[in-house]
Amino acid sequence: ASDVNFNPVLLQKYIDTIVPSITQSGDDEQYGSTVLADIAVLQALSRRVHYGKFVAESKYRSDPKGYQTLVDAGDADGVMKLLTNEVVEAKVLRRARLKAATYGNEPLLASLPPIESSRADSDTTSIVAAAAASAVVAAIEALGDADGDGKQKISPAIVESVYRDIIIPLTKDIEVAYLFRRCGRTPPPQFAPDRMSKDCE
Repeated sequence: ASDVNFNPVLLQKYIDTIVPSITQSGDDEQYGSTVLADIAVLQALSRRVHYGKFVAESKYRSDPKGYQTLVDAGDADGVMKLLTNEVVEAKVLRRARLKAATYGNEPLLASLPPIESSRADSDTTSIVAAAAASAVVAAIEALGDADGDGKQKISPAIVESVYRDIIIPLTKDIEVAYLFRRCGRTPPPQFAPDRMSKDCE
């Protein structure tokens, strides 16, 4: 499993695709903060895509003969087809978009009454409930807004596209590479750790 390390291609996709899609051009001169944020994001993305090895092991254990047969035949496309679950992928995309819509918005505090320490707990509970409801409404509205309306820190559509075009395909490439190694074979060249298979098409 340690031979399956796709961090080089992840770094390249981060620099070439992700960062330009989520940032504005220019220089904010916040180099230290930017480096720390980049490291945190890259570590999180690396963990996310490399969890594919654990997922692949689980899938292998559910159908060892099926995977072994495909790997022995050198059928990487067959392995990819067998491990793909489009229903789960659609749920992941929706969840990524919803989380971006929920956590990528500025809090809607302007219409809420101020919280005073003299108020009863029930009043505080009502205020918190109203804030939560406002966040849910904003998230639902953002889900339907493909381009964003400028109120969000990041467009939910961009987060969804990063998952659709990079995170999910890279995770599946890792799964294929892992399954080939698990079955005693070297992965095909399009599943090398310096590229994404979809870039080889």
